[in-house]
Amino acid sequence: MRKNYIDAKDLMKITGVSKSKATNIIRELNEEMEKEGFIAIRGKLPIQLVREKFPYCDLSDEAIQELKEISI
Repeated sequence: MRKNYIDAKDLMKITGVSKSKATNIIRELNEEMEKEGFIAIRGKLPIQLVREKFPYCDLSDEAIQELKEISI
């Protein structure tokens, strides 16, 4: 099954920020999504949005698969 969302723990690994910073980023981007009319899932971000907002991070399908395997 393909992973579609990233949580704070995954965002920490991807960006190298603290858990509180990752949580704040997710909260801000969820609010931004809601203002644009999308339904946001609290505590999670769609991978597409993370790829758009963090173009300098490796978010290839292989990297996402590694995150999935590490978190299991």
